[in-house]
Amino acid sequence: MTATVQTSMFSRSRLYSKRYFSGNLYTVYVNTEDGEVHEYEVEADNFTEATRQAEEMAYSVCTDITYIEVYQFA
Repeated sequence: MTATVQTSMFSRSRLYSKRYFSGNLYTVYVNTEDGEVHEYEVEADNFTEATRQAEEMAYSVCTDITYIEVYQFA
C-alpha cells in the first residue's frame, strides 16, 4: 500500500488564522562580493525574519554576502 504525503512551506494558513497569508511579503536583494545581486521573494512576519530567510538562501548557494536590502510589498 502506498500513501502520498504533501507538506506545506507555510506554517500557518487561512484555516487556522483567518488570514490569507501567515505574514507579509518582502522582496529581498542579496548583494555579493562578486558584484552579483540575487533577488528573492519571501513571506515573513517582520524584516528580521525576512533577512534571516534571505541569508539562509544565499548561504545555500555558497556566496559571500556584502549587504542585504529588504523591501516590503505595499
